[in-house]
Amino acid sequence: MTLFFRLLIIFFFLLLLPHPLQGNTLDEIQKARESGDVDLADNTAKTLLAAAKNAGNLQLEADALYQLARNAMERNDYPQAHQWLEQAVNAYVAVGDDLSLAATYRQTGLTYRYQSNYSVALEYLYMSLAIYQSVGSKRDLASIHNSLGVVLEKMGQFNEAAAYHQQSLEANYALEDQSGIASSLYNLGDIRRVMGDFELALDYFKQALEIDAASEDKKNIAYSSYKVGYVNMQMGKFDIAREYMQRAHALFTEIQAKRDIDWALSGLADLALKEGRLSEAEVMASGIVERAKANEYNSLLLDVYQTLIEIFISNEQFSKAQSLVEEAAGLAESMGEAHKVSQLLAYKVTVSEALDDIRTAHKALKQQKALDDKLFNQNRIDAIASTQAQTEFIRRANEIELLKQQQALQGIQIQQAQESRIFIGLAVVALLILGFLLYARRVQVKYTHTLEAQVQSRTAELQKANKELAALSLTDNLTGLKNRRFFETQIDSDIASVLRKHNQTKDNIPPEHAGLCLFIVDLDKFKHINDTYGHTAGDNVIKQIAERLRCIFRESDYVVRWGGEEFVAVSRDINRGDAQRLAKRIVDDIQVAPFNLNQDIIQTITCSVGFACFPFSAEHQGNNLFQTLFSAADNCLYAAKAAGRNTYVGALDINSDKAFPLPSSIEALGVLADKELITLCVDDQLKANHSEFRGTIS
Repeated sequence: MTLFFRLLIIFFFLLLLPHPLQGNTLDEIQKARESGDVDLADNTAKTLLAAAKNAGNLQLEADALYQLARNAMERNDYPQAHQWLEQAVNAYVAVGDDLSLAATYRQTGLTYRYQSNYSVALEYLYMSLAIYQSVGSKRDLASIHNSLGVVLEKMGQFNEAAAYHQQSLEANYALEDQSGIASSLYNLGDIRRVMGDFELALDYFKQALEIDAASEDKKNIAYSSYKVGYVNMQMGKFDIAREYMQRAHALFTEIQAKRDIDWALSGLADLALKEGRLSEAEVMASGIVERAKANEYNSLLLDVYQTLIEIFISNEQFSKAQSLVEEAAGLAESMGEAHKVSQLLAYKVTVSEALDDIRTAHKALKQQKALDDKLFNQNRIDAIASTQAQTEFIRRANEIELLKQQQALQGIQIQQAQESRIFIGLAVVALLILGFLLYARRVQVKYTHTLEAQVQSRTAELQKANKELAALSLTDNLTGLKNRRFFETQIDSDIASVLRKHNQTKDNIPPEHAGLCLFIVDLDKFKHINDTYGHTAGDNVIKQIAERLRCIFRESDYVVRWGGEEFVAVSRDINRGDAQRLAKRIVDDIQVAPFNLNQDIIQTITCSVGFACFPFSAEHQGNNLFQTLFSAADNCLYAAKAAGRNTYVGALDINSDKAFPLPSSIEALGVLADKELITLCVDDQLKANHSEFRGTIS
């Protein structure tokens, strides 16, 4: 009853008092929501909406709808949030409030993000960005760049996500916004952590922690401390990890953040598992499960289920693990977490094999394979959707710019009309100035022609810009792979990253997985297919080759269609000892199954592979390291072709600058290998066919 009277008083005050109270009411809604009293926030917003409709105040009505949407998101009621946001969009469009419209688009994108519908989320975020670039502030741009980075990270597009977080970081530095700087550093650190670049991730998290500590914000200090500890755990530095994770747990306990307390505790349970303290890990994880169920912390519950399953497997409690896998899989499916379902199916295979239930293990393995294929296809769709959303953003930005030009032209035309009326009035008053009016008319016509010419010129410039934007596409139309332009914009930064990691090594010992390997794949006798069966059959083969190459390389690698039947792949953060395995897999996977040329014809096709690993042991003179690396791989490819095709040749290392440039014959490469100027890698069959090769060839 007390709440009812409070809302009734608010309603009458809204009707009777002037507009300044409206801003106070919006602040009250936000404060109530942030304090956890969502019911009060909801009822106050509904009262405000009713008052706005009664007063015919469309701006205030839009603001109330937006707040109702934020309240629905706080309850995780996303369908209701979408309804409120859609109404808010219509109202903001009607009143012409562009900044509020951009904020509503951004909130809509974030709602879709929480529902894991990342491609649609991206569309709305780019719509918001287009408006903010036109009328927004630096703070608005920093915020939307941060949102774009988070969604692209969820889509697995880590480089693009890092670029947006970097822009957000630079904007926050310009604004001297310490909280924003820390947030951007935190997000950049999380991307590097997921990509396996733990050293750089740790550096970002430590910078964020330093800023948070200066601000004395205990919650943010706890978040950053946890991440520093978690990365140290992934690097095997368990003592340091425990120190930071316990610090985070203590801070969350101090500020009574219930969910975050157990989040930090889940990390400590993972740490106990990795250190072999299984009983302690099980006690912690079991307690978190009980509390997460009681408070409906489903995301946390799912993570802890996985920890508990690993504990049961380590203790050989396979029946318990099997039961928990089924429960966790049901939860993951209800949450739409397909990646988690795939991981749980892998656990199911392991547990079923341990229980000698081979039929269940085989069935789970098939389910996992089907789900992984589906996720792989979804990643491709998301990548295409990302490109389309960016293209749509560019188109909208051009539309906004064109609209500004049209508005400016209309203003000029209105001014001309006013001038014409003045001239007519003067003509009525005094015919003596008729000559002047005729002269003015000629000037006006000339001025109009000039304006028309300017409009035509700017329209042509816009059309030219659109063509240039289309030409900047980074995707090959036939295969959906990245194209040559993407490769040329990316490879230099990859080479610089490798050099940086090697320069930061301790005791001159390079990291084990910090190399880069460039593969060039060329189909054998492909011209025969085009000449015999036509270019449609050739295109079918190219598309199938692209699919097989996608399956061979990791998500952190990238495959590029170089041109025609030639492909280039870059494997990052690789141990150069794995390069030969990858090259052999490429050759074997291409020839293992025939290709469908058309509906009636299938044919086995082979390929040749040349590759080179970086960095070189030799101190090569010159700045164009990419060209040197590419030339080495290309000459290895020529050697593979000349040696009979359907094989691979690779330079695992170039030990002396006397080896530059590499020759393109297998015999000449063998001579360099015998002199230990290079470390050469060839197929076993190719080595057998060339008896002059010695032990220096792998």
